[in-house]
Formats: sequence, C-alpha cells, structure tokens
Amino acid sequence: MSSLPDPATLVQGTGLGSRSHLQRVLVSELARLASLAAAGKPRRTRLAEPGPFEAALRRDAREHGGAVIAEYKQASPSLGPFAMGTPMLPQLQTYLEGGASAFSILAEPAYFKGSVEHLKAAADLNLPRLYKGFVISEAQLDEAEGSGAEAVLLIARVLKEHTATFAEAARARGLEPLVELHDMTEVGFAQAAQARLVGINARDLSTFNLGVPTAAPLRRVFPEAVLIRESGLATPEDARVALRAGFDAVLIGEALMRSHDPRDFLARILTDLRTEVS
Repeated sequence: MSSLPDPATLVQGTGLGSRSHLQRVLVSELARLASLAAAGKPRRTRLAEPGPFEAALRRDAREHGGAVIAEYKQASPSLGPFAMGTPMLPQLQTYLEGGASAFSILAEPAYFKGSVEHLKAAADLNLPRLYKGFVISEAQLDEAEGSGAEAVLLIARVLKEHTATFAEAARARGLEPLVELHDMTEVGFAQAAQARLVGINARDLSTFNLGVPTAAPLRRVFPEAVLIRESGLATPEDARVALRAGFDAVLIGEALMRSHDPRDFLARILTDLRTEVS
C-alpha cells in the first residue's frame, strides 16, 4: 500500500482559495488522475546522487558563474495561451545553442498546454529534463519516470509535510526532486526531504504576484544545495542579477518563449557571466 497521502486530501488541504491559479490547476490535475494508470513499481534504477540534472547545473555554475534552466511553456493560468503553436524542438534547439544547462518542460495539459510527449521528444537533444508539473500522486511520478525525465518538480506549498515522502518516491524512480519553496516558512519541508535542488519561486503561487527573494537566507540553510531562482526573470540582466546575488541557477520560461531570439537572450546572460568569472 502506498505511503503517500490521498491526492484529494492534499488538494483540499492547501488552504488556497478556489479562485487561486494554483488551486484551479490542482483541481484539474486531480481530475486528470483518472486517466493515468495506477501507480506501479519503479522501472528505473534508484537515483545515485548526484544525478545528471544536478551535475549539469553544478558544472555550469562552477565553470560559467551560473546555469540556466530554459523552459518550454505555451500557456499559463494568468496569461492564457501566450505562445501556442511554438514548435518545441526548434525552440529547444535555440536554447541548446544559447548555452542552456537543462530544459524545463511543462507536463500539465489544461492550463499550461503541456504534455508528457514533449518530454519524451526532447530526449533527442541530450540535455537533462525537468518534468514541470503539479505532483500530487504516485501516478504522476510514474508519468515522469516513463517520460525519461531526469528531474521532477515538487511544490512544498502543496505537499507540505509529505514533501519528504514524495522526494523519496521520486528517487526510487530514478528522478531528482527539485523542491520548490514559496517562502522561508517552507524551508523545513525541503530540509526533511534532504533536497539537493532547492528552488525559490519569485511568484506567490496562490496569486502569481511577484516577490523579491534573495539567495542569502537559503544559502545559510542549504549550504551544499543547488539554489535555483524561478519566475519573474524578464531580461538577461534580471537573470544576471539573480546569479550575482548567490543563486547557482535560474529558470526562465515566459521571457524565452516571448523572445524573438532566445539564443541571443541566453547568450547575453552567459557571456557577461563568463567575462566576470574569467
């Protein structure tokens, strides 16, 4: 019997209002679970840390002063379908050529227009992939495992005291858990999960309003973890500021999807960083 909590109980216990973007997505994902196969035994070898996703971020942070996780995202609850129809593989190829360390690919279909098939197709480009979803069940971890993704997003605001259990279930499936925090009150959940990849989402996930997180408080708590700044990075300079402020990596989605030249956008981040660390 699974040691993970009932998904419906998780969704009901978020404390978020029914109109919040995050809660709407979670309710949608709860309904989608009916179309997924029941959770099974892991098919991949248990993760031997560090995995390839973490290793890629650490390598580029060390060699270039920072790493970039470049995201493929066609829509969002707050923006709607702002980049629908953008061909995925050509977009990811520009990310690769621009110097991205890894990909983040949306898996949630209703609001973000994502697909597990996108993750599978991206394997051809040979960069580590993050299954960017809203995990509330083992069935989604199985989906992430089956996609071939190297890493999976776990949102502490949703999973709360169960974050560690989900992280363990992810590792059992050969997946690297990236534990996302919204604020410092959630630090204990990431600590219990022994998180090696810790993201801070610059948006309040209940409203998608921007906040201004800093790396220093997280670095004191997670001195050895890869610290990742997520959301709200609209320009190359925004990304450089975050990396100079102590984050090891940044995750950029909307700005790259809107950019007329994603390759140049990424190159402008990394060229300046290379100059600073040389």
